Amino acid sequence: MIYVGGEGPSNAQLAAVGEAPGGEEEDQQRPFVGASGKLFNKTLSEAGGSRESIYVTNVVKVRPPSNKIKDLHLIGRTIEEFIPQLENEMRALKPNCILALGATALEALTGKKGIEKHRGSILPCRFGPYKVVPTIHPASLLHSEAEGKMHSWKDLTYIRWDIERALLESQTPEYCPPQRNLQIAKNAQQLYSFLKHSGQYCSVDIETFRTIPICISLAFNCCDAISVPLMYPPGIDKIMTDEDQTDCWYQVAQVLADLDILKIGQNFKFDEKQLMTCLDGKMHINLKVRSFFFDTLLAFRVLYPELPGALQFSTSVLTKEPYYKDEGKEYNPKRDRFDRLLLYNAKDAAVTYEVFERESEELKNRGLEEFFYREIMPLHYFYSRIESRGILRDDKSRSELRAKYMMQWEDLQDELNLLTSEYLPEPVNVMSNSAKGDIPKLIYGYMKCPARKGVDDQTLDALRRNAIKDQTKKRILELIPLIRKVRKTIGTYIDANVDYRGRLCTGYRIALETGRTSTSVLKAPVVTEPMGIAFQTITKHGDVGADMRRMFVPDPGYAFIEPDLNGAEARVVAILANDLRLIKAFKYNVDIHRLTKAWIDFNSPDDLLSQFWESTNDRETASLARQINSILKVAISDEERQLGKKFRHAANYAMGKREAAVQANISEYKAARILEAIHKTNPNIQQVFHKEIQETLAENGRRLMSPNGRERLFLNQWGDELFKEAYAQIPQSTVSDQTKQAARMVERRLPWVQILVECHDSFLCQVPIARVDETIPVIREELERPIDFSRCSLPRGALVIPCEIKIGDKNWEEMCKI
Repeated sequence: MIYVGGEGPSNAQLAAVGEAPGGEEEDQQRPFVGASGKLFNKTLSEAGGSRESIYVTNVVKVRPPSNKIKDLHLIGRTIEEFIPQLENEMRALKPNCILALGATALEALTGKKGIEKHRGSILPCRFGPYKVVPTIHPASLLHSEAEGKMHSWKDLTYIRWDIERALLESQTPEYCPPQRNLQIAKNAQQLYSFLKHSGQYCSVDIETFRTIPICISLAFNCCDAISVPLMYPPGIDKIMTDEDQTDCWYQVAQVLADLDILKIGQNFKFDEKQLMTCLDGKMHINLKVRSFFFDTLLAFRVLYPELPGALQFSTSVLTKEPYYKDEGKEYNPKRDRFDRLLLYNAKDAAVTYEVFERESEELKNRGLEEFFYREIMPLHYFYSRIESRGILRDDKSRSELRAKYMMQWEDLQDELNLLTSEYLPEPVNVMSNSAKGDIPKLIYGYMKCPARKGVDDQTLDALRRNAIKDQTKKRILELIPLIRKVRKTIGTYIDANVDYRGRLCTGYRIALETGRTSTSVLKAPVVTEPMGIAFQTITKHGDVGADMRRMFVPDPGYAFIEPDLNGAEARVVAILANDLRLIKAFKYNVDIHRLTKAWIDFNSPDDLLSQFWESTNDRETASLARQINSILKVAISDEERQLGKKFRHAANYAMGKREAAVQANISEYKAARILEAIHKTNPNIQQVFHKEIQETLAENGRRLMSPNGRERLFLNQWGDELFKEAYAQIPQSTVSDQTKQAARMVERRLPWVQILVECHDSFLCQVPIARVDETIPVIREELERPIDFSRCSLPRGALVIPCEIKIGDKNWEEMCKI
């Protein structure tokens, strides 16, 4: 057992404390010299510090068995016995600030647990007048694990920010946490006095109990905030008279409705909805918010789309407010005074205001202010309307589908039970996936399949395609995902709860990394029990997607209209790749996905294609395109076309053979051959598009700009994974922004249009049947507006993406293309 002490200048103002030495530290008897130490030194240097100027040490001074701190007891030692020595080290050094690297150092120095929560905070040390700034240990990126959570190389960004904060705090010894004046309105006069000092901007936040808003906080600056009780949870005594309560409601309503006071909030779709209706829409509060101006979540996602947008995270990097969210999360009305929740509510409003100030400044400095207010903030109301509308469900269709899928489940389960009877006497539970569950025992035990880490659908599919020859075993591996799929279809879609109106709703997450959205089932605290469907997961193709769409029907007197941008992302890639042949094929509506499949199979109509590429006569070229499509329609089925589409996207975004094989349900060998064939026939994808993306990232500080002004800073480790993300960024963000902008403009121009679903390159809306004919030309006009690529990181000309439109007045499945 070798002792490894600390080292560094005796007058260092910053100390870095890790967990324990590793193998290299033990060999050299010096701290922070292994792989994680080298990564820390590099990150420290990028943050503006140097290893030579700081003191480095560990909480535990001996190496734990297998470098696992939890196994320290195996060598007869404990963390606690090393704490006095760490305390003596710090008392002798007297640093202004201590950088706590990881959970062990955080707890040893502050007594607090939860490095994910407390990282970035400025905390007092528990055994001296020193400031402590905790951060994720860089070793977690190398080991891919910290407190049981996976970490990405993107996290180095905020680890570096935390180190920058520690370096700044080391310049002075004073501990100066933010001072905020947080009030609780105990009567109407107190609220009136607070509101006399109102300003142009007001931060608003609510807390709920079983979806009911029980308090609301207001802040007109980052220092002063007040929380107003609206209702009281069971067992909580009122803190003001009924007359004062009524007066406070009136004052709050006045502020929220005031058009001259611009409102600020964090993920404010939730607050706004609950202030109008709660208890799943059955209880009407009717506190309407007007002039909502700035959502701090949306702003942070514009600035840093790859980092978490939660207030907890933005607070940790944009303000000096220590972590405080447990004050609200751990509130228990049976144990804690109501004042605790009210003060937490007030702090949320004050902190949100400060985050707003920092974000506004950064949006302006980075030239993203116009994009944010023009393109992003309008999405707040756009998606709020979609979420509140929902889609009517036809219960007769739902009952028929439930009977159909229950029968499928029974038939598939009977077949699986029969095939596995030689291995297991009891019926197999396909959802029993734990280490000792039915499926691992069956697959890796009784069937003796090659060992893999899990039993998820992708793993079983890869085993079936690449490692198993026996046909019975292949069928078993095929049946398990099929049964899971049927069970998920029943539980997730067919048995989804409707709201009190008989409508299925969805929740939208507005800003993913590329600017796309995602949908989810509604859960607490939005609703009292899960309800609705993640609409974007209902596929456009395949039997299940068609079946599920049959349940959705337009309101009486309305018809569905569903426009879809045709080959949208592939068209964007074609122009970015300067692939003149592909551009021409798209211009004359050659079915590029069928053509891709024909190229893959080496059976494309080459003679006609040669004439098509060489033709300069518009009428002749259009005629050749129709002939090519006719041949392809006969030669390539709709199912084969989908394979062409999948591999077109796989080639465009440099997808590997393994992922492509999984998506296409073929062997990795065949997937590799197909990708090779596509790149051979379309060399510009790699030689122009991919090459210029990499060059732009290198020259422009890892930033890409879309035609619409959306910027993304890529934070991943330099290499193939980062490049893959970058290849998808401009095509996906361009198409998504075009769809959302068009849908918003259609709503603005045609007030009778109700957007029901947005799905990246398409949307579903319902309109009065009498208005269908005048609606369709406007939808087409907005979706087919030229996209100007002159502002793009890869400057190109204009692109028009044509749209296909389907209409129907029966259900979402029975739609006719026009």
